[in-house]
Amino acid sequence: MKCVCFKLKGDYGHFKPYYTTSSPVTYSLMPPTAVYGLLGAILGLSKEDNSYYRQLDNAGLKIGIGLLTPLRKAAMSTNLVNTKGNFWVPTGRNTNGMRSPTRYEYVVGQEYIIFVTMSADNLLMELADRLKEHKFFYNISLGLAGLLAEAELLCFGEAQKLSGNEYRELDTAISIKDLEGENPIEITGKVQYCRERYVKRFGDNRIPMEYVDALFSTNGKKIKVKCRKVYKLQKYVFAFLNDD
Repeated sequence: MKCVCFKLKGDYGHFKPYYTTSSPVTYSLMPPTAVYGLLGAILGLSKEDNSYYRQLDNAGLKIGIGLLTPLRKAAMSTNLVNTKGNFWVPTGRNTNGMRSPTRYEYVVGQEYIIFVTMSADNLLMELADRLKEHKFFYNISLGLAGLLAEAELLCFGEAQKLSGNEYRELDTAISIKDLEGENPIEITGKVQYCRERYVKRFGDNRIPMEYVDALFSTNGKKIKVKCRKVYKLQKYVFAFLNDD
């Protein structure tokens, strides 16, 4: 299985949870669906009617995500353009004011490690080439368009599936359903575990169809678990969050 591994980083990031529309909190980990948009921007896939999402989904895209740096969050006031009434005019016509101050939560100085594989070898090769040469079709970001990011290719090659029911240190998050065996999570004082639920797959009109509960570390340490689907690429050991 050919797999691309790259590092993604930025000064600030914001990933709004699927269950809220008005409360501007952020996920700690970049959701799998946000990686679809990231890859679409790198490859220059069309956004019309979410065609980039369908194209990548049809290619059997699998995604692994982990934190390289300890989690930091900050809340700051953000001045949004007020478009109530379906217009924005910088005059007194808008009785609600020209701007709408909103307090947003951001992840700060975060670095992610991302693993990607798919059946479309041409797209995978192009992704590796664009990451290596830093030639992205569109600007990439950490969630919101203004939160620009940078990506760096770490490696590209054949990943091997590991066997055996034993504890393994993972560079990525793991789906809770992929844990197995007795006491599948090794609890130590060094690792701060976190669990979050993400949308695994969208249907038409971006209606959530499947969810995934992910377990990961928030202090930059590797989690140590027993799991049924784990892979190795060079020095990295990882799992996919949307591996069926």
